[in-house]
Amino acid sequence: MPDIRGTLMEMSNRGVSPVLIGRTAEMAALADTLRTVRQGDPATLLIGGEAGVGKTRLIKDSFPNEPWYLLSGPCLEIGADGLPYAPFTAMLRDLVREAGAEEITTLLPGGSRAARELARLLPELGTAPVPDPGVGNDGNGPRPAEESRALLFESFLTLLERLAARSPLALVVEDAHWADRSSRDLLAFLIRYQRSLPGVAIVVTFRSDELHRTHPLRPLLAELSRIDWVDSVDLPRLTRRQSAELTAAILRREPDAALVDALYARAEGNPLFTEELIAAANSTDAVPWSLADLLLRAVRRMPEPTQEVLRVASASSGTVGSRLLAAVTGQSEDGLAGILRPAVTGNVLVASADGYDFRHALIREAVSDDLLPGEPGRIHSRYAEAIDADPSLVPPGRADIVKAHHWHAARNTTWALISAWQAARQAGCSFAHAERLMLLARVLDLWDQVPDAADRIGADHVRVIEEAVSAAMDTGEFQRGLAFAAAAIAELDERAEPARIAELLGRQAVFKENLGLPGSAEDLNRALDLLPDSVPVALRFSLLTDSISNTDDWQQPQIARWVDEALRSARAAEDPKAESQALLMLAILKSLPASAAGSDTEPIRLIAQARDMARRADAYEPRLKAAQYESHLLCGNGEYERAAAVARQGIADAEQYGVARTAGAALAINVAEPLLALGRWDEVLDIAERTLELAPPPRVRTPLWVMSGSIALARGDMGTAAKMATDGRSVLARLRYEDQFHPALGLLEIDLALATDGPDAAVAVAGHLLDRFDLPVSGARYLWPFVAVTAWAAGGGTSDTGSALLNRLRTIAEKLDCFGPVQDAWRLTFTAINADTPAQPDPAAGLAAWNTAVTAWECLRQPQQTATALTLAARAALSGGDRQAAAEHLRRAAPIAEGLGARPLSERITDLARRAGVDLPGSATRPGAGGGVILTSRESEVLRLLAAGQSNKDIAAALFISPKTASVHVSNILGKVGAATRTEAAAKARSLGLLDNS
Repeated sequence: MPDIRGTLMEMSNRGVSPVLIGRTAEMAALADTLRTVRQGDPATLLIGGEAGVGKTRLIKDSFPNEPWYLLSGPCLEIGADGLPYAPFTAMLRDLVREAGAEEITTLLPGGSRAARELARLLPELGTAPVPDPGVGNDGNGPRPAEESRALLFESFLTLLERLAARSPLALVVEDAHWADRSSRDLLAFLIRYQRSLPGVAIVVTFRSDELHRTHPLRPLLAELSRIDWVDSVDLPRLTRRQSAELTAAILRREPDAALVDALYARAEGNPLFTEELIAAANSTDAVPWSLADLLLRAVRRMPEPTQEVLRVASASSGTVGSRLLAAVTGQSEDGLAGILRPAVTGNVLVASADGYDFRHALIREAVSDDLLPGEPGRIHSRYAEAIDADPSLVPPGRADIVKAHHWHAARNTTWALISAWQAARQAGCSFAHAERLMLLARVLDLWDQVPDAADRIGADHVRVIEEAVSAAMDTGEFQRGLAFAAAAIAELDERAEPARIAELLGRQAVFKENLGLPGSAEDLNRALDLLPDSVPVALRFSLLTDSISNTDDWQQPQIARWVDEALRSARAAEDPKAESQALLMLAILKSLPASAAGSDTEPIRLIAQARDMARRADAYEPRLKAAQYESHLLCGNGEYERAAAVARQGIADAEQYGVARTAGAALAINVAEPLLALGRWDEVLDIAERTLELAPPPRVRTPLWVMSGSIALARGDMGTAAKMATDGRSVLARLRYEDQFHPALGLLEIDLALATDGPDAAVAVAGHLLDRFDLPVSGARYLWPFVAVTAWAAGGGTSDTGSALLNRLRTIAEKLDCFGPVQDAWRLTFTAINADTPAQPDPAAGLAAWNTAVTAWECLRQPQQTATALTLAARAALSGGDRQAAAEHLRRAAPIAEGLGARPLSERITDLARRAGVDLPGSATRPGAGGGVILTSRESEVLRLLAAGQSNKDIAAALFISPKTASVHVSNILGKVGAATRTEAAAKARSLGLLDNS
């Protein structure tokens, strides 16, 4: 028996131009994208254009068949109304149909476990884990929604990685203007992390004429356009000459000028319009002017039974399965195929293995708009009833969501409410948080129109609001969540349901915290006071941990009580994950000077205990937190190598659990910070660059910007330092003060002002920051550097402003705790600065103080602070007339600054040595040994490889850095040796003796 569907698919390709006309530049852009990916670099192409201009045709006709594997999925108009991840589900379905579910599962790390994450999009891949989307989900039972959503994204990305390892892969998302929020989020995730997808090209099409000012795709396109590897093209309308070529290609003959003029005047160069005008009739005289009339004229040429089925099909969105369409129309599948044959032959419908779709959405819209009053509601009702009777008529896991769309479109308020409630739970299982929130908002909108709404869905009005609160939390819509939480609290009786109100108060506090609004601490305290003894342990634990995390001062008396209660609650519930989290909080508490009683072993022991417990529970979140906290404590204690090693192991664990690009990115800070202290600046810059390319959250980006800016400033790159400070300020200005972030940025701003505008400007910046920060607070670890460096800037200011600032800093320093060798080194530095001010008459005391600081920094092996302290000790020695001590200090400082590439510090050392008449041995001052050229250790490594003829890509591979970083190092080397080419740079380096020790 012949394959009727195959025959229809073959016939559907007739009636259009056999060649692509007038798209040379756009085809070249697509070819460049593919070529870039084949060379190992990321590339994404965004293709915009009005409806009918030929975006899909461009991809279809210009994409090479070999060796590329094309993975394509369309966004559906229903997507914005509750059908999430539509393009990616279509891609997975095609993969499973072609290779089988077992083959796809073998591609994923962890096999079936990872496949279960993708089963949220395509149930054929297994049984997806189902979280409880309700407000009461504390993460101790089912996996939290945001965590699972991240794993879903990671699983899809990993699948693409494995597929691309077999052959180059092109991921094509079509009609992104219809993308639901979940699809937009996943698309943005893949593009941002495309460096992790070698061999994967990404192409996105969208209707530019659909993008009104508030269209949700606009901000995403603007954000993506700032990514280096994202390019865009906009398909223009055809010129008259190109329109003539298109007409000739379709007619297979040269058209006369009058026909070309008429077609061009009416189609205005739109390829689809032109094709439809030609297909509608031999003469354009009878063709209506509007596109809708044009497209409906083609439909109206069909037999009446065909038109009737087309009207029914127009109520669907995207491809409608043949079984579903047959059920709604009352036809058999074979009979339906016969009825639709004219529509496929006439190129109105396109047949595929999944069913039928209109060749262009505009045709479907025109048919739908032409329905008589009352017809749309009846048709949508028939769709919903058919799916309700047989959910297998739609793809697995989609029945509730599709029914919700149709009942809502049918304006049946009762079933629209019921189906929206059911679909919201389904959306929660798929981590389509925005769609879940939209559906719950629909339930609330319809509530008053359905008298027995609570009985219909088995939940009261407040329960629906609570679900909306949870969905708002998951989507990050904190303002809406705050409104929902307040509304729910207002409807509840505190005496009758204290636990319910307490839980909502906890959510309200989190919303306020994220919005930077006051009152979060008060909400949490009230919530804890409301909790009755019978409340579930999990709820009390959740509120306690929120309360502890929300505090600015861990030394408040109630914090110890809360931590103790959290630990007891977790143990009472026999929950190892919760207990490990409580142990980590206890470790932080024990690490505070007031609690540690001079011991630094107790916190590390508690962290190790928490890590072991998390490992046994297979709970990755506390395990990674353990790495973060231990690294933090080790770094604060000056054990930099151990701190970096612990953080690196944490990143390895993050990779094992599939969250390297989320939790792993945060741990990168814990690797970079100790390396910064050790003077391994090139490694810090490499880490920062690689992590920033992953587009982590602002709270992760800001410390990396600040560290990069500090290194740039230390090396004399004022422009980069200023940019990093500006970027950091743009984020932190929106956040409440935090010890870990604001003082470090403040230091960069003070140092930048000192370097560019002098001491008085630095004093002014420092004074402004002190007013804003309202010091002192609890974070002595981060405040001692701020106080010491600010004091140094104050010492160089005018007598009145500098002295006033120093007095403020002395008052602050007296109140600061000092715990561990790093804080002690900064305290000694602050003491030396105070002993070495012009107001102090005893240079010997200043020199002694600086010598003590030098010893402290040398013990910690912090080269920048050691060299700086040596330089200032030399200055103090010269003030006291001790030229020999000054010479000794400067000769020790010079090679350290040289090795760091700290040009401004090297220049200060050289200038001080010149004024003191001190000879400085070393390559930076000996003629013939570098000629005064100073290269960092990483630049010396790059120079050696450059001189050996290695490309930037080869250098990057050899040194485990990115090609972009290698390019920056090569550019710096060319500038330092004064060369225009790589060959010239190698020759000059040899003549200067820069390669002698390489």
